Amino acid sequence: MFKHSLLVLLVSGFVVTKASGEALQGKLNVEQPQSTVVTLYSDKALISQTFNSRPDAKGNLEISGLPINRLDGSLNLEYIDGETVYRPEEIFWYQGGLDRDNYYRNLEGKNVEVFGGGLNVAIQGKLVSYQQGIGLVEGSNGRQYFIDYHDPQGLRILSRVSSETQGKSLKYLTADFGRQPVSGPLKLTYITPQLSYDSHYRLTLLSQNQGRLELKTLLTNSSNINFNQAKIRLVAGGEGGVPGFYRKNRMLEASVVADAGDYGERVGEVLLSTLPKDTVLPANSKQLMDLFSEALHLEKLYTLDVYGRSTGGRTSMAERPRLTWKFEAPLDLPPAQVRMYDQDPDGGYIISGNSWLPKTTAGDHAWLTMGEALAVRVERTRLDVEQKSDKELVVKWQATVSNDQEDSITLLLRERDPNLIKLESVKGATLEKMDQLRVVVTAGTQKTIHFTAKYRR
Repeated sequence: MFKHSLLVLLVSGFVVTKASGEALQGKLNVEQPQSTVVTLYSDKALISQTFNSRPDAKGNLEISGLPINRLDGSLNLEYIDGETVYRPEEIFWYQGGLDRDNYYRNLEGKNVEVFGGGLNVAIQGKLVSYQQGIGLVEGSNGRQYFIDYHDPQGLRILSRVSSETQGKSLKYLTADFGRQPVSGPLKLTYITPQLSYDSHYRLTLLSQNQGRLELKTLLTNSSNINFNQAKIRLVAGGEGGVPGFYRKNRMLEASVVADAGDYGERVGEVLLSTLPKDTVLPANSKQLMDLFSEALHLEKLYTLDVYGRSTGGRTSMAERPRLTWKFEAPLDLPPAQVRMYDQDPDGGYIISGNSWLPKTTAGDHAWLTMGEALAVRVERTRLDVEQKSDKELVVKWQATVSNDQEDSITLLLRERDPNLIKLESVKGATLEKMDQLRVVVTAGTQKTIHFTAKYRR
């Protein structure tokens, strides 16, 4: 059975490309790496790639294929040879990708056609000037045509030049390494929101005390880059902490761990796991994957948290506890939403509850709170209050638990008042902890319990 843990995804890809001697000097295509690592979070991905490309004689390296939608400030490019690192003096590109003004400004001095604005046929000519939506075309017929893109009924321009020569700044980034000699592999990293994931658990009730826990994830690749023939890793954990700084450090840490164990291996505060070798992330695609499936022994509980000192007089309070499922984590579990499924009388399934599972270590107990009970009620009454000293208050309680269900239930009554010293003098229930009582009520009956709570004043 395949097991893993997920909140973040790592993709390590090894793609067949040209040998280093055949690599075009001064050119780099991000779809032809020697290796790729993609650390995927729920809203972004850190892409880390290795190339054998080299700058041209002037020290320039043109980079093509990067997604337009990326965090530009995250772009990092460097050659690493042992302890020596070579970084570019400058990385330059026109901001905004296919920006109209940049596009047409790169057509200045080139052949174009003018159409629209009442013309019966397109006019051929040359764009002699363009700036901020205003252009001037010198037609081959000897006339000049004024282009104003702010006028929706005005003249328009069609390029007569192939896309490869319309301005490489629209497609390329240029990294200037100067005249310095470089050595070692080239490392390229950047952050993009075009790759993401969304995971959830499916908890299916098989019988009263048995269930099956499945972890599913939806992988999304909205970029135009294919991650094929890839070694894919999942990284879970490390989502907390200070936003930005903490997450960025965890992303960097996870992205460089390319040779960890198979699955469930802990690296710092994150968990690493490996997907099957045939898993791919095609461009512009979504795919739903099953990550693991585990049988569980479930304990059905009803929990009621109370704050005793906030109750005044001999007031009786009718409250509904919350349905809670408890189980031992079979492996390290990442945080994710949980949907509970139960069989209906017709043999189908219904969603009987929703919850959230926090990050849970293997062997620890997980608690899933589903919502208020429909057929279980608790009525609490404060019977007496006695001040023992200036620092201690003793309160006597009575609680009646009603169970209108067809099965026996177990209720946990938990005193959450921070000034509680302990619960004592318990009748009709079991004292599990100094602040928790366990009450078992058979089907269709009521049970009344008594206890005393000591509080600090």
